[in-house]
Amino acid sequence: MEARLGKQDLLQRVLWAVRSSGWNAIVLSQALPFRLSIFDSNTTLVVLCYIWNMTHGGYPRNPNELRIQITGVDRFQVETGVKTLLLGWSEEERMFAGFDVTKHLISMKGRSPSLQVRRETLQTAKIKDFFPQVRGNQENVIAFRPEFFVTYVQELEDLHGAAQRPVDIKRLEELAASDIEWQVKDVPAGSRRTVMEKLKRKVRDARFRKNVLVAYGFRCAMSDIQLDLLDAAHIIPVEHPKGTDETRNGLCLSALHHRAFDQGLIGIKRNYSIIFNEERFDRLRALGWDGGESEFKKTCRDAINVPKRKEFYPDRDYLILGQVLRGWNAKAFT
Repeated sequence: MEARLGKQDLLQRVLWAVRSSGWNAIVLSQALPFRLSIFDSNTTLVVLCYIWNMTHGGYPRNPNELRIQITGVDRFQVETGVKTLLLGWSEEERMFAGFDVTKHLISMKGRSPSLQVRRETLQTAKIKDFFPQVRGNQENVIAFRPEFFVTYVQELEDLHGAAQRPVDIKRLEELAASDIEWQVKDVPAGSRRTVMEKLKRKVRDARFRKNVLVAYGFRCAMSDIQLDLLDAAHIIPVEHPKGTDETRNGLCLSALHHRAFDQGLIGIKRNYSIIFNEERFDRLRALGWDGGESEFKKTCRDAINVPKRKEFYPDRDYLILGQVLRGWNAKAFT
């Protein structure tokens, strides 16, 4: 029998998913629907979140089917400029399923409807980060991992809207493939290509973060800090022509060490030892902005922690180029 969580525990699963996606959240209302403000350094979104446990429901129902039972709600609340989520959470699978709230706006007074998703859809999404399933009413259900939560919220309308065109569902399935071999240029020009380009970028960002944090064991490579304060930093920025989403172009860094790395205060040599940019520190001392310098330096190891798997070690050539782009002299790394 699958675990059934209380509403506050379900809220905690949502907050955990937001943090796992690299964002933060403030709870504005703890009554269903939960009202949240989720944000990173560039974007803030207001979210209304309906969520129920996703369970099998028992014999004689289809053993390959999980469902949410909608209770305590007469009508779903939809507001302009606010993202309304209709979610199921499976504690057993540790996965979400997102349903299209626009397909369920009729009054439910006196009713207790259920919404279904195939267990195999969740299990496929567990491998591929997300996966779509079209229900009979042309509703596109999206199963997704917690780390994909913010991407799901950001692209909510386009992910669910794909159900209107079978070719777009096929594209979503291809996009969910781990290698993402298809090219956006293969999609006809126009709004659909723009949507797919945006989705592809968001999917790659979410995967990059997950892959880097897992490779480094969820510890800052420079300081060993965990504390749910970790970023996946690109060594060569993704905007650069040589920037990639390979794990070896990534570093798991605390938010503080990520910023110090990007500002060229701290660097990594070819042998993975950590060095400080004393020229930068001299300029900060001259301005009187060197407060906390010694404490900051003490947080750093002599050399970074590298991933257990050698193929995920930071690429040495990427390190040199990435740090030169951040203002270092290449001779500092010889």
